[in-house]
Amino acid sequence: MSTVSVAEPEPGQVAIPHPPSNSFALDPAELNSDPFHDYPQLKDQYVPYVEPGYVDRSVRYLLSSRRSISSAVSLMGERMDAYFAGEQYVIEENNTYLRLRLSQKWIEGGHLEPEMDYKFRLDLPGTKERYRLVLAYQEDNEQSLEERTIPSEAAGPPQEQSLFAGLLRTLGDVGGDWETKLSAGIKVKLPPDPFVRAVGKRFASLGELWEFELRSGVEWFNSSGVHAETDFIFERLVGENLLFRSATLFDWRDEDDTLEFGQKWSLYDELSPRDAIAYHLGVYGNSYSHSRINTYFISADYRRDLYKDWLYMNLVPELAFPRKEGFSGVASITVSFEIFFR
Repeated sequence: MSTVSVAEPEPGQVAIPHPPSNSFALDPAELNSDPFHDYPQLKDQYVPYVEPGYVDRSVRYLLSSRRSISSAVSLMGERMDAYFAGEQYVIEENNTYLRLRLSQKWIEGGHLEPEMDYKFRLDLPGTKERYRLVLAYQEDNEQSLEERTIPSEAAGPPQEQSLFAGLLRTLGDVGGDWETKLSAGIKVKLPPDPFVRAVGKRFASLGELWEFELRSGVEWFNSSGVHAETDFIFERLVGENLLFRSATLFDWRDEDDTLEFGQKWSLYDELSPRDAIAYHLGVYGNSYSHSRINTYFISADYRRDLYKDWLYMNLVPELAFPRKEGFSGVASITVSFEIFFR
């Protein structure tokens, strides 16, 4: 046993014990070991930088836009909506574009409907902080629910188009679950038709597999009064690139005092970064004093990016069972080409 020696103190000093001579001795194995073996190595921390591709940039943008919804279901749903609508998500905030569309619709019986239309949007985000000045020539606000959403009609030119000019403001809550757009302006015609419009979206996760989206909008036009619409959308992934969607649609117009409704079941298949196909099954109807069904339909919508995000092709075969034909099947094929100038 080692002993502790105590030196004799001089007068006025306190005696301090000295540790034994071998108390700081190190084990020889410790002398030969790496003193930094517990520290992280550079090779373990360094990750080479890889330039992100188009898909990666798109996903990052979507994630920043919808902070609270991070699932693949939501991302694919947004991507399919943008792709089939001909609106690509881009990093830039200016959404100015001109679209020229040529279409040919063949209807059973040999009837052909060649059509051409154009749509443009002039977006000036720097007009005022948080406000945009928007000038758009697009589908008329008086289109019915079926005309706006049935695939064969949506793939071709609308029956009527109008010029709209106004201010647009986009709002969002702190959590990022709500997205609201407020706008006011005029429908350019003689006499001018003023309007105000509010459109909102709400996203929510239903467990690990399902996503819910609520889309709702209300607008007032001086010429036609109030128009309101609400969509209830449920989505889930059923495969790596397969998205199932169930959409329940309602549309009400004060002018006609009419409620239109629709139910669509869709399966989106992202075949590659350049093409996708959507399969649809649905029914449309309306309600005056009582509800009635107007159309059943089944269709497929194939869309392909032919060249560098500015030339697209759509192919839409469809079988519809409209009331005006006694619910007899009417087949049609719509082929359209879209050219974008951005």
